[in-house]
Amino acid sequence: MKKSVSTGCALVLAVAAFASEPVRMTLFPAGTPSRTGLETSVEGLNAKGDFVRVSDPELLAFFPAPEAATGQAMLVVPGGGYGRICIAKATAVAEWLVGHGIAAFILKYRMPNGHPDAVLEDGEQAMRMIRDSAARWGVDPRNVGVIGTSAGGHLAAVLATRYTSEATRPDFVVLLYPALSMEYPNGRTRENLLGAGCDDETLRSRWSMSGQVHAGMPEVLLVLCDDDEVVPPQNSIGFYAALKRHGVKAELHVFPRGGHGFWMQERYEYGEETYPIVMRWIRQHKTINEQSQR
Repeated sequence: MKKSVSTGCALVLAVAAFASEPVRMTLFPAGTPSRTGLETSVEGLNAKGDFVRVSDPELLAFFPAPEAATGQAMLVVPGGGYGRICIAKATAVAEWLVGHGIAAFILKYRMPNGHPDAVLEDGEQAMRMIRDSAARWGVDPRNVGVIGTSAGGHLAAVLATRYTSEATRPDFVVLLYPALSMEYPNGRTRENLLGAGCDDETLRSRWSMSGQVHAGMPEVLLVLCDDDEVVPPQNSIGFYAALKRHGVKAELHVFPRGGHGFWMQERYEYGEETYPIVMRWIRQHKTINEQSQR
């Protein structure tokens, strides 16, 4: 049986929040609003330790010590080609954020299995839960960002462009080597997200994020490497261009080498430049959002 707690009993903070294991919360205690066809499958781990066949989405919450907390929070959206959840890398991201005083919530989202709307449902519910319990978690509800890698970057961009209320709109966005176009990512990513419709040009266009940009969306930071052969740089460049056409503030950083999945990898040679850029972006939005409320 999965260990989870509902929003109402989610904390237990004083006991569990600072333990090595995250606080786990099911997103939909009464059941998911839609089905993906994986509900009768058994969730498990593959040989790499990634979650597969996820049909019961969760939040995994990590909190900094109270004396170090900045009040900011980040929804961490792992990659995995919409066929798995790369939990080890997401945990490394969460621990990095917590080390800088930022609460981190890993989104263990459903594998869409050809039902793409499910990932937006999960992302929006995660944002609601973070903000609904912000006071008890020591989080400023005006300072909740999202950070996504690879396919998780796609989901983060979906949330940033298709949020349905202010309660589910991220305050700022970090996209790391994101798979933003359904034309560029490998075929398996498209198949996992779109299913039988993966060859439908209309559906591909709807789930390619450059065409979904609008003026009301949050500011975006994009970070990638020029030699990424899995998700070509055109994914992010096209998205950045669309942001600029719509007057959305954004930054784009392209490093020469690192390939795909460079984040938190020892082999990545530009870490001393990249990690401070991302942390600076996050921290500056704490200041920006606080000033906007005065």
